[in-house]
Formats: sequence, C-alpha cells, structure tokens
Amino acid sequence: MAKEDNVRVVVRCRPLLNDLEQNEEAIIQINSTNQSVQVSSSRQFTYDFVFGPDSLQDDIYSKSAKHIVDCVLQGYNGTIFAYGQTGTGKTYTSSGIMERSFSHIFDHISKSATDHKFLVRASFYEIYNEDIRDLLVMGKGLNVNQRMKSLKLKETKDGAVVIKDLSHFVVNNVEDLKRLKAAGDKQRAFGVTRMNQRSSRSHTIFTITVETIVNNANDPAKSSVRVGKFHLIDLAGSERQAKTGTTGTRLKEASNINLSLTSLSLVIAALTDPKTKFIPYRNSKLTRILSDSLGGNSKTLLIACIGPAKCNLEETMSTLRFASQTKNIKNKPIINEDSKDALLRKFQEQVRDLQLQLADEEGISVKSNLSHYNPSKQTVPQELMDKLCALEAKIIVGGENLIEKAELQEKLIVESEQELQIRRQKETELQRELEQRQAEILEMEDSYTSLQEEIVALNRKLKKAYGFLKESRAEYDDMNVEHETLRSELLDSIRTAEKEIKLTNALIEYYVPDDELALIEHNAQFNQLTGDWELKCIAYTGNNMKADFELQQHEFQQGLFDSDSIYLSYNNVDLS
Repeated sequence: MAKEDNVRVVVRCRPLLNDLEQNEEAIIQINSTNQSVQVSSSRQFTYDFVFGPDSLQDDIYSKSAKHIVDCVLQGYNGTIFAYGQTGTGKTYTSSGIMERSFSHIFDHISKSATDHKFLVRASFYEIYNEDIRDLLVMGKGLNVNQRMKSLKLKETKDGAVVIKDLSHFVVNNVEDLKRLKAAGDKQRAFGVTRMNQRSSRSHTIFTITVETIVNNANDPAKSSVRVGKFHLIDLAGSERQAKTGTTGTRLKEASNINLSLTSLSLVIAALTDPKTKFIPYRNSKLTRILSDSLGGNSKTLLIACIGPAKCNLEETMSTLRFASQTKNIKNKPIINEDSKDALLRKFQEQVRDLQLQLADEEGISVKSNLSHYNPSKQTVPQELMDKLCALEAKIIVGGENLIEKAELQEKLIVESEQELQIRRQKETELQRELEQRQAEILEMEDSYTSLQEEIVALNRKLKKAYGFLKESRAEYDDMNVEHETLRSELLDSIRTAEKEIKLTNALIEYYVPDDELALIEHNAQFNQLTGDWELKCIAYTGNNMKADFELQQHEFQQGLFDSDSIYLSYNNVDLS
C-alpha cells in the first residue's frame, strides 16, 4: 500500500508595488521561523515555509521545489502549482522554478552512472476559456485555427486522464527545454488590466517526463524502467471586476478563470471533508487534469502568492484559507516502475534490432563500437545508419555529453545545511511552546490561598477565553463573506448559462427546420468521459477530413526547431 503524503504548502509574499500601492499600509507579518504569517495583527496561519518580500528565486527553489524534482528523478509523479490573486507574482515564481528545474534534471543525468540511460520529453499547453490549446504547435503553414485547435480530454482503461493529440518533444539538454518554454510563452494568452500590465488569461501546464532505465549487465531482460512526470502549473489569478475594470473579452476570460478556480476550491473542500463520498473532478477541465495531483499518485507542492497591501486584505485572506485547506489533502505517491507508456524501452529494443540488422548486413559485431563505422567503405544502406543514429541521439547515457556543475552542487549542499538548521530551530520553538502549555496546565491546577486570588485568576482566564471567542467569531464572519461571494459567482455563472441556452434555443427555433432538428437530436449522444455532445459520423464530413489531412501532413513535413530537435506525437508514435 502506498504511504500517504500531505500536500506541501508554502507562501510567498511579494513587495508593495511602487505604482499601485505606494501609499498603502503593509498588513503582513512573518514570524522569525518563517513558518507562520500574521494578517492585520489578528489572524495567524502556519505553513511548511513562508517567504518574505525580499526572498530570492534561488531560495524558493532550494527550500521548496527542489524536493519535488528529486522525487521525480526517483520515479514519482510531481506537481508544483502557483495560486493566488492576480498580480501577486505567480508567473514570475513559476518561471524561476522552471528554469532551475531544467538545470537540476540534466545535472542529475550528468552525475549518474553510465549504466543509467534516460529519455526526457516535454509538452506545454494552456486552458483558455475552458479550451485546451497546445502551445507548441507552431508550424508556419498552419493557420490560427489549426494552431489554437481545442484538444479533448480522454480517460484510459485504468482511469488515467490524457489529452488527445497533444504534442511531445524529446529533449537532450537544458537549451532544448528553454527553447520550448520560450516558444510556448509566445503563444500564451496575456492581457492588460488595472492590476496587472501582463495578466495571465489562462492556466498553463508545462510537463516534463523523465524515463530512467537501469541496465542489468547479467540479465538485460531484468532491467528496470522508472517514469517520473513533473507538472509545473501556473494558474491564472482570481479577479474582481471592480478592481480590474475588465469588460468584453477580458470579462469573459475573468469569468471562466473564476469559475475554474471555484471548481478547484470545491474539489479541495470535498477532499478535506471526511464525510464527502463524491469528489467533483469533472466540474472543469482544470480539476480533471489535477485529479492525480490532488488526492492521487503525486508529490504535490502549492505555492500561494499574496500581496501585502491593506487594499487586498479580502483576497489575501481568501488565498491563505485556501492554502490552509489544501495542506490537509493526503496523496498516495508511488514510484512508477515498468510503465506501459515508457518509450525508452521501445527505443532500446528498436536500437538493438537495427544493430542486429547491421550485423547481418556486413558481419559487424553488435558489441563493437558503431561510432567508428564508416558508411563510405561499406555497403550498408545510409538510410539504416541514419535511423540508428537518430534513435541513439534520443537516449541520454548517464555521465556523458553533459558539463559538470561542481559549483552548483556545492551551493545545493550549503542550502541543505541551512534547511537542516531551520528545522532544528523549528524543533526548539515547538519544544518551548510545549513547555509553556504544560506550565499553563499546572497553573490551572494550582490552589489559591485566598478568594481574591482565585477571582483574579479566573478573570484572567475569562479574558483569554473571550479573546479566543472574538477570533472565532471573526473567522466565522470571514467564512460567511467568502461563502456569500462564492454563491454570488455561482449564481452569475448560472445566469450566464441560462442566457446562452435561451440564445441557442432562439437560433434553433428560427434557423433550424423541425425535421433537421429531430435528425440532429436522434444522432447526438452525450459522452460521459469527455463531457461533450458528439454527433455520429461527424468525423467523416468533407471539411473535417480535409482539415485533419492537412494538419497531419504538416506534422510530418515540418518540425518546430532545427534538425537537432526531434518531434514526437506521443499518441501516434511510429516505431516501425
């Protein structure tokens, strides 16, 4: 049975903004242990770590994200996602973690033993207005509709959620990953609001899959394969129209963002309620994608981003309560061994078959060094050699062709020592708090020499209890306000849906004949797996067939980058 593991939660507070918050009062206070944050001298929240306004990107990575990447390299699934109000630095924080994780992964590969072989591939997509769009489909011959084609979610037989036709790219170094990230960032949906000049209008997911095979010299058939999937999720920020001033398209984007974040809040509320028997993962595409990261097979880290200004008090409190609730979720991560979708073993088998074919052609030993092979002096077809070299280029051998980074390793050791020191300080603080509580219990049991002393002691305890009562009432009022806001947002969404339904019914009534409407209703069926209506034989209509043919033709004829970058369509890999 998999061991339960709580979702780790850290908080990052950005500095006051010079243009929008220069006259605002800061209401965030962080304690000396960097584990608690206090808001307006009344409410206090405790997390795994709290980063102040002067925190650096290296600190964020080494003290929170590094552990997740280490687990991914061991074969676990790992997820890091940033949550918070718009304009609190989620994209900035996510980008810093991405760039450092790229170096971390290939630094691990360079220091691995030579009997370890790796295959690294990546994908990048966004959820914009509840449409999943591949950010790495950028062929010059593709029009806007083809590049921004909405992808569908599917479920495999074992219940895993996958995205159909999502492109994956095999990468061999840090620069390949940086090029993919830069290419995807150019396609992302951004917009200008009052609170943010470059506001994310979509949720983005950058996924890195690391496959590791440990060769068994005595018995190659017993070689083990581990597959770790690393998801870096940059959630779009929640917005209030009164503050952002959004209208038109921006307002529609904000409504969809808030609706998906509301669905995420409902999923987390259900996961933390022991009485709940149903988890509403299917309410949005975001929650379906995160179904394995929240309550499933994954090591998960939430980075809650907040602002310190008093004008954002309500949003800050909402974010901190969301983070506190998420901390109670328990996952059951396991190492993914001998995964069915591992490409590394298939590539190795194909390389072995090609080497045997070469040996048959020219009598070359399979165990000989093919790197010194000269095709000009042999009769082996050049096409066969090119195919073998292309396959071998995809597989990275541990410790080869990568620059050693001793300085980075030394820095990580120093940071680990600092983290150990912080944990020791935390233990000392907890011990002190335990002793203080024990002293208070003893004080309650003390006998009094006079009636007056007993009255004074009871008055002191009464004041303390009244203080606790005031805090509880304040929290109760805050939760009522938040629930009322959530209720209002859901009612707005219902009204919007009713308007769209009435508009659709009016268009059908005026423009679709009754007999054609009956024909459509007869051939339409609702797909419970995808959550969409489907029409029979719609894929065989002329326009769809033509568009699919042109898109597939482009995918084979053009690549994203130069000849060193290798394109893979993960769902349609041709291994023949």
